Amino acid sequence: MENKTTFTEGLLGLVQKCNSFLRPGSSRDQCLPFVVAGQKVGLVRPDIVEELRKFPLVFSIKESSDVAVHLIPDSLTVAQRTDVVAGVLDKLRQEDVLGSLRGWRDEKLDIRLSPREKPIMQMERAATCLFGTIQYGVHLNAYTYNESGEMMMWIGRRSETKQTYPGFLDNMCAGALPSGLGVTECLIKECQEEASVELSYFEKLTSVGTVSYCFEDERGVFPECQFVYDLVVPADFQPVNADGEVSDFQLVSMQQVKKLIISSEFKPNCALVILDFMIRHGFITADEDPNYTYLVQQMHVPLQSIFSGHL
Repeated sequence: MENKTTFTEGLLGLVQKCNSFLRPGSSRDQCLPFVVAGQKVGLVRPDIVEELRKFPLVFSIKESSDVAVHLIPDSLTVAQRTDVVAGVLDKLRQEDVLGSLRGWRDEKLDIRLSPREKPIMQMERAATCLFGTIQYGVHLNAYTYNESGEMMMWIGRRSETKQTYPGFLDNMCAGALPSGLGVTECLIKECQEEASVELSYFEKLTSVGTVSYCFEDERGVFPECQFVYDLVVPADFQPVNADGEVSDFQLVSMQQVKKLIISSEFKPNCALVILDFMIRHGFITADEDPNYTYLVQQMHVPLQSIFSGHL
C-alpha cells in the first residue's frame, strides 16, 4: 500500500512540476502578453520586460489600455522580425544579463500558435522562454519484448555536456522541432543522431498524439507541445549514440520505469511523455489511480488558451 501511495503521489508531483506556471505562486498573473502583428504569441515575465525596455525601437511596452509587449512595427516581414529580434538577443547575450542565453544553441525555432499556421518569425531556441512562446518538439518511446514476453523500454542518459539537465534520464530519442523540418522528418533525424536507428525500423513507427504542458524556472516560461511517437524495436536492437548528446542507454522493465519516472533522476517532461505511454498501454488505469483524469488533463493543456487568458 505504501509503495502504491508513493507512486500515486509521485505522478501527481510530476504533472504539477511540468505545469508549474499554471499553479499558485507562479509569475502568471504578472506576465505581459507578447504581441506580434496583432497576435498574442507569448507571455513575458516582469524581470524580462525590464530588459526589453532598453530597446524602445523594437518593443513597445504598453501598460494602460493595451497591457502588452508589442514587437514594432506591425508591417515587418517574417525575415525582418527574425533579424530585428536576433539583434536584441545578441546584445543581451553579450551583456550576459539573462541566464537562458548562456545556453545558446544556434538553432532557430518557428514562432506560431499552432503548427497549422505559418510562422510569424523565427527565434533562437534558448531565447523562446524569455518571450514565453510555444516550443514544439518530438519524443520517441522505444520498446521491445524480452524472451518472456515482458515489455521493456529503452531510455537514455543525457550527456554531462548538455546545456540543460546534464546527466538526467531521458527518452531514447527526443529534440526540439527546428525551423524548416517536418515533424516526422525531425523525429527520424533525432533517432539517427542520438541512437543510430536504421531507416528500416521506421516502418513500425507510430504517431500517437501530443503531450502539452507549461512550466517556468529561473530562465523563463515554457509552454511546450511534444509530438509523441511509439516504436517497437527488435529484441536484439542496441542504440548507439552518434552526436555525443547521450552518455549511455539502458533497457529496463516497465516496473523499473514506474520507479524511475517519479525519481529526481528523470528530466520531468520526458517522464511525462512516458507517463502518457503507460496510460495508453494500460500500465496505469482509472481503477488504480484516483488522480487518473487529472493526470490526463495535465498532459494535454490547451496552450493557446494560456495566451488568451481563458485557461
